[in-house]
Order: sequence, then C-alpha cells, then structure tokens
Amino acid sequence: MLAIGAHPDDVELGAGGAIYKHCKEGDIVHVLIMSRGERGVPDDKLPEDGKALEEGAKAEVKGKMRELETRKALAILGVANENIEVLGCPDIGVQCTRELIEKIQSEIVRLEPDVVYTHYFEEQHIDHVSTCLATLHATRRTKTIILYESPSTRSSFSPVYFVDISDCIAKKIEALKEHKSQAGKEYMDEEAMKAKARFRGSQAKINGYAEAFVIYRMIGGVTG
Repeated sequence: MLAIGAHPDDVELGAGGAIYKHCKEGDIVHVLIMSRGERGVPDDKLPEDGKALEEGAKAEVKGKMRELETRKALAILGVANENIEVLGCPDIGVQCTRELIEKIQSEIVRLEPDVVYTHYFEEQHIDHVSTCLATLHATRRTKTIILYESPSTRSSFSPVYFVDISDCIAKKIEALKEHKSQAGKEYMDEEAMKAKARFRGSQAKINGYAEAFVIYRMIGGVTG
C-alpha cells in the first residue's frame, strides 16, 4: 500500500486509521510526501536559535521540523522509517508537472502497490489538488485508488467507502499529536478530530468512529 500526501500530516489526517489497520494486517505500507511543509510553521514554533536566522535558513529548519514530526507520527501508526520518502517540493509550490508525475510513477513501478491513497481532487489547497492530479496520472495501471479528505476538502466530497477506526482513534490522535508545530490549529484539536470521525461513523451507520473515502478506481479488495 502507498499513501501519497502533499505535506507532512496530510496522510495521517485523512487516512491515519486506515494506515494503522493496513500495518496491523501485515501490509507493507509506504508513504510518499511531496513537500516538507515549511511554510506551515510559524516563527514562534522555532527553537530560540532558529528565530534569528535569515529566511532561507529558517525555511530549512522548519522543513526539517515537519519531516521529523511526520516520521514520528507515521512510526506510531506502524510505518517503517525507511518506507517514508519526502520529495522536497516547495511548500505552496507543488505543481502537476511531467517531472513530478514521473517521480511518482517511478515509485509506483518500484513498489508495485495494489492500493494507493491520495488527496481528493476538489480542494481549496493548490498543493493538494496538484498532488492528486499528478498521482492520478502516475497510477493509470494501479488496481485501486482511494481519495481521502483533508481540512480543506470542498463540500463536494461525497464518501462511498468507510473504514471503522473505533478501535484505533486513540492511536490516530496520538500520532497527530507528534505534529507539535501544528498545535493550535483548529483541525488538530482532539475533540475536533473525534467529532469529524464520529460524524463519518454516523454516515457509515456504525456506533463509533470512521474515516471516509471516495473510490476513484477499485479492482478487488483494499488490503493485501
């Protein structure tokens, strides 16, 4: 299984529970992240010795912070560190170019995943849109492609596939708490995360928590 996101925290937010379940079921899970998300870190989250740096050096420190956070978060979900790759595209500068498509495609050829998770295409964040489009171009021969939601997904997102995460919602929240540079954002609030998962659980007709997805293409099951 391969999960693709634009920034650190995207795959954890949209599919953290599903990733944990894939790992628990013995699937080899890989994660590919386009950008280090350096522009998403306010200066007050920097260590004291980083606040006086010039902008380029600050961006480097911020990018390293976010990459380390996502590696820690994904480790909690069961993903091996060597199975995480960050391409280093500029934050708010991810573009659906031939070069990016080929980079994703090379990973698809190397890993041969049966299942690929990525962003939904109707998004308010341009990096998410570009990541989705590049992934869809690169996965023309992939059996199953599943699209997850993010805090900036548009209301057109109409899920048809749900994963019951009632038994691992605490593990997902534990993982997301590793994104300390994002603390204070509304969607990172524990109660907000639970409320969304509870709403998706209600949609799925379960008395618990769920993650919601749109199926772009599916051949067979989503595990193995």
